[in-house]
Amino acid sequence: MRKSNILPWEYLRRATYKCKERSRCSIGSRNSTMSNTPVTEILTLTSNDAMKTTPKFQEAIELLRQSTLEGLQQMYWGDRVQQPGIRQWFINWDRRPQRSESAVAIAAQIKEKLGAVVDSPPTRRLVAFNPYPPSKCFAAPFTEVIISTVKPETDLNEFSKIVDASLEVCHDFKGCYGTAWGYVVDPEHAKEVVLLLGWESPEHHVAFMKTEPARVTTAPYVEGVEDSTVFYVQSQDA
Repeated sequence: MRKSNILPWEYLRRATYKCKERSRCSIGSRNSTMSNTPVTEILTLTSNDAMKTTPKFQEAIELLRQSTLEGLQQMYWGDRVQQPGIRQWFINWDRRPQRSESAVAIAAQIKEKLGAVVDSPPTRRLVAFNPYPPSKCFAAPFTEVIISTVKPETDLNEFSKIVDASLEVCHDFKGCYGTAWGYVVDPEHAKEVVLLLGWESPEHHVAFMKTEPARVTTAPYVEGVEDSTVFYVQSQDA
């Protein structure tokens, strides 16, 4: 595979805006009504050498798969294409994971397994994707992941329309398998939004970003966010 030097959304990483208002962003207020909403748990793992030389990660997956936790659906994982030392684990739940005695016990065992293969504590996000489950995005050879921090002063109703428009133009483009997006619903990352796009290859993505519809719909998105992290994952079923 030929590597692109710069991701098409690379400039989103560099877009940092100074925000003076801190009162109008209301994503966090959604959390209290999301307990029965299907979510995707995204774990970001900074790997050490043991990730590839020991079975600890697969053992962690197996612990969760064999558990009796309610709501567990499909799981996927993959290393970031341009940062192979960072592994992403995606877990679909048909409701937000509930804290119970059995869940705490399983979580402790998984934490022990992961502790052997990471250099720092995992980062965890719960995202309410639409559509759910975002299966088409993970079925693609490459899954593009965009994690953005929404500006506090951004109107969320208008921003949601902007995100829908920016993804809608992808659907008829050759090489796009599907898209999904949603707000992060856990308090720690409550001002974030996550977009998923499935691509045949990075080259298809590059070609799309050169089109007029892509340029027109991307600009308003950039205006609504403070910063973004963008990466590709070649995901596989866990």
